[in-house]
Amino acid sequence: MKLLIVLSIVIFTLQAKAQTLNDSEWYLKTSDSLDLYVKEVGTGKDTVIIVHGGFGANHGYMLDAISGLENQFHFILYDQRGSVFSPAPIDKLTFQKNVEDLNTLVDELKIQKATIVCHSMGTLVGMEFLKKYPEKVKSITLIGSLPTQANSISDIFDERYEEQLKYLQNRPEVTALSEPYRMNNGTDSTQIGYYNYASHLTDKEQSELWRIKFASVNIYRIENWKQMKGGRAYYKQAAAVMANTVNWNYDYRELLNNVEKATIIMGDHDFIDFNAEKHKKLLLNYPNVHVEVIDKAGHNIWTDNPLDFKQALLKSLGK
Repeated sequence: MKLLIVLSIVIFTLQAKAQTLNDSEWYLKTSDSLDLYVKEVGTGKDTVIIVHGGFGANHGYMLDAISGLENQFHFILYDQRGSVFSPAPIDKLTFQKNVEDLNTLVDELKIQKATIVCHSMGTLVGMEFLKKYPEKVKSITLIGSLPTQANSISDIFDERYEEQLKYLQNRPEVTALSEPYRMNNGTDSTQIGYYNYASHLTDKEQSELWRIKFASVNIYRIENWKQMKGGRAYYKQAAAVMANTVNWNYDYRELLNNVEKATIIMGDHDFIDFNAEKHKKLLLNYPNVHVEVIDKAGHNIWTDNPLDFKQALLKSLGK
């Protein structure tokens, strides 16, 4: 039995090394002469483009979402303009240019009909790409998705959204994890700029407290907070300016309904839409858009419930 375990570990390690050797990195030149970082992962014959969240996040956290599927797919990940590995001046940070970058990538890869997987704010990029280039989309999977229809930005970031965030941040299990970082007088931390700091904590402890708070809104199983990727050095706040150029009066439902395959995967505790209630209501008359809800999971579903998430993702990709 011990020999079998050792052999299994060796085989897994060799496979992981072989996979890493097959990865490649390159830069995509945009129409306005920016260099966008691109990473290719996987040896499968079916190409899947991954669109990360943000704006201003990094592709790296999405590697966990596709981990274990590299032998079935050929994944294309990239940093959107203004993100960590794809810096851009502020005058080139618009939502429309961001969407055009995805089109440039599809053309560069010589893909006639693309399979796209998007997360968080990246779902808006994917849906707008579908609107502009419906003939170029074979299937689209939206994870932790923004609503498929809105009349204004307040339709999305409404009172229910705020209540869901507060619930996740103030759960007893989150408070218990944060308690060791508090001072004896109960002081937690003060807001300085984008991050929280507490003068009595070491830099490492401050980082840990920040990550607990970051994880509290993104995952349901807060005990997994150390597995959370992204944020801080992996997030460029300046890129958030792209949200100012979004037309928040939109309706993508008919377009999604007409795609060969459209799937929305949500955690039941996703801060955008608990139990996908808003999504289901909006899509009542659009039967071809499948909504999958994963139990006991938040915005980064794969950190909470990796098995169910992978099954839902494989189903959305036709496997």
